[in-house]
Amino acid sequence: MKKVLLTILSSCILCGCSNVTPEEPKQKTIEPQKEVQQKEVQKQVKNETDENKIDLLTLFSSKTKSPDRAWVGTFQLVWNDMKNNIIKRDIKFVDITPSEELIGLNNEEFNSSMLNESSYYTSYGATSFEAKEKIKKDIKRKFNETSDILDMGDWTPGIGKYYAYAMLKKKFEFLKEFDELEEMPFNNSQEKFDFFGVKPSSNDDLDDNVRVLFYENENEYAVQLLTKNDDIVYLYRTNDDKSFETLYKTMIKKSNNYTGARKFQEIDTLMVPELKVDLMRDYPELCGKEIEGTNPPMIFSTAIETLKFEMDRKGGKIKSEALIMTDMAMVAAPDLNKPRHFNFDKTFNLFLIDAGKENPYAAFRIENLKKFQE
Repeated sequence: MKKVLLTILSSCILCGCSNVTPEEPKQKTIEPQKEVQQKEVQKQVKNETDENKIDLLTLFSSKTKSPDRAWVGTFQLVWNDMKNNIIKRDIKFVDITPSEELIGLNNEEFNSSMLNESSYYTSYGATSFEAKEKIKKDIKRKFNETSDILDMGDWTPGIGKYYAYAMLKKKFEFLKEFDELEEMPFNNSQEKFDFFGVKPSSNDDLDDNVRVLFYENENEYAVQLLTKNDDIVYLYRTNDDKSFETLYKTMIKKSNNYTGARKFQEIDTLMVPELKVDLMRDYPELCGKEIEGTNPPMIFSTAIETLKFEMDRKGGKIKSEALIMTDMAMVAAPDLNKPRHFNFDKTFNLFLIDAGKENPYAAFRIENLKKFQE
């Protein structure tokens, strides 16, 4: 009997992470100058962190309890530019112990050297409408793309206002188009989905699309789907529920130790579900907290990341954007919900002091105001 190779995406965008959750400030709390605007941004952004949705992670090494997850390195790119070119030091928050993921971002687990120059675009500097328009023209020229997030930021120039932006855009084609397969359930689901792959009646040349990394048993295996662009697409089937970083290292190690046939054989089969995701995440946990070592004191006013990915029998494409913006920090009022009324409409005292002196040269106590209006 043929073994059916049911694959789950674990490709060149393999990686993982979870929400950054710094501790609450021990003493000082600050709020962004554009608090209303930030709230409006958050209304537009869908956070895919619910257990019934896809968790868009921050780091390749992040851990999460969400069964469905995704990661892309774009947010790390803007973090690197913000850290190295704007803040010019590891990014930490005043009176807040750095979380594991904040430390991970500062360690630059991912950087632009892991991408081809043709795959990404970055920009950073002081906010201005001219900078925003330049980014729009640049990504149109390089990728023939428009941005989904630039309009979510405040580009008005000002003291302490900077930005870091990145777009990742990639498209790949398989060596040959895979065959369409009949609709099938996934993980014993009631619903059926579109699949593609190699079936017994497929042409032999489709075997050249697949390179076997290893095959241990019907629940543990991995393949590489070959592309015209030499892009790498790995698919790894396993029951292990670990970070993307751990899973990737395990897959490579097992592949290096595998002694079986690497060539996809005539008796082998392949089934891959078509994929399409459109995710957007903001990071309110990173916003509104004073950044250590900034003068004037600054905060992140905006932090957003998007991920769009599709894959079918012809190939796949990915588009991702990220944007971080800063603003000046403001110390929060003691209690903005309780106004203080300085109304001198009852008995009060008045003191007059000459400039440069410590003691008053005149004083008054006013109880009957009529006497003081002669």
